[in-house]
Amino acid sequence: MQFIQFFVAIRSPRRIAACLCVLAALGISASGQTAGGWTHKSTPAKIDKQILIFPDSVVAEQWPHTLKLVNPPQNLKLLNPGQCIRIGIVATGDDRDSLLEKTQLSFHVEFAGQAQDHALAPLAGTKQIKPEGGDFVLQSLAAANVEAPPLSMASLGASADNWCAPDDARDGTATIDAEIESPAGSQKQTRVKIQIESLETGGKRSFRNEEEFEKFTMDFHYQPNPARLYPELLFFCADQKISSNRSEVLIQAAFLGAALKADAIAAKDFMARIAARNECPQGLGMMALLMGGYNVDLLLDTMSVEDRQAFKEHSELPDPYDFGSPAEAPMHFDMLWGMFTASGQFASIKKIASALAWRPDWDDYVKARKSSHPPKAWTPSLGRALAYSAAGWSMNSFLHTDPLAADYIDFLIASPDTPDAIKTELKGLLTNPAFQRQGDK
Repeated sequence: MQFIQFFVAIRSPRRIAACLCVLAALGISASGQTAGGWTHKSTPAKIDKQILIFPDSVVAEQWPHTLKLVNPPQNLKLLNPGQCIRIGIVATGDDRDSLLEKTQLSFHVEFAGQAQDHALAPLAGTKQIKPEGGDFVLQSLAAANVEAPPLSMASLGASADNWCAPDDARDGTATIDAEIESPAGSQKQTRVKIQIESLETGGKRSFRNEEEFEKFTMDFHYQPNPARLYPELLFFCADQKISSNRSEVLIQAAFLGAALKADAIAAKDFMARIAARNECPQGLGMMALLMGGYNVDLLLDTMSVEDRQAFKEHSELPDPYDFGSPAEAPMHFDMLWGMFTASGQFASIKKIASALAWRPDWDDYVKARKSSHPPKAWTPSLGRALAYSAAGWSMNSFLHTDPLAADYIDFLIASPDTPDAIKTELKGLLTNPAFQRQGDK
């Protein structure tokens, strides 16, 4: 199942009732507006004692492409060797952002008999956090041209330092203690523990069914677990129906390639594992490594002359960022979505959004279809029209189901670097008939 198709299959749009529940939870009344805007209950600012643990990439790569108001990152459940994390603290109440700006954080990590201290330092950045259902509220109000209320009641601050699991880490548990210094004084945070899973252990954990497999791939940018990329490859290859489909193979190569590109330690382990395989696991594994920018010459040298030649004939990989052929653009969209679910990278969504500039081709197609001489032959303009529709449809689907994608779309709409024509299309993702399919709600 292709990434876009899968997201539509699991799509579960929130109802208007969810919007009202969020507003009620925030103490906001649609009928209780004042001349100055929405009213809300005033509460003093404070920092919660619970800490969050999330990937370093959230601060280093994702936050630069989001607005001040974002969906929160997921609390990590486990780490593999070499993975790096940040520590987050949450503030609530009025002037919470100002409180976080004046707060410093230190933390102490113990793992495998080793201790590491991270000195008191100002936070690396802060974001206001959307409540559950916040995206639906904002999108619905924007579609109705209604001014949005101040939805956020919490803000998240990220530690200046990160901590990385040792490259040779074995199975175990890391203990994290944090302390803050704020205008309110010192405060010890609640101790947390996180599981560390070795590449060897993760590489043995097979997938029980397709549902678990799909959840792993779709959630990877929130809960990265590169140790299981090899079992993921084996599960995919075991299904001959999809593993013999060129399109499915390219999407899988894009997903694995993006995940491995972000983790050289896991890529080295992955390469060693596929060296002992043949057929699909080895061939697709090598394609993924090529997509990730790795050299596979050592693996080619271990193959027979016939197998080496066969791989070279079938391993030519399209550039997913090249939309030169409109007919192939939808396939490139699927590859880019695969790369996004693997890494959470902004570039994939930005590139897909660029196809929304083909709106004039769609308008020409609609006019021609309603005329007495509808189009009967393929043309580049027709290809661009259908690609425009596919791009908007896929972005609409991810807007409903992936919080990070929703944040990126908000950023694109607000960015001065986004062409006005594309901003208009992004604002119409929910309402544009060109982005709907039969059965969509």
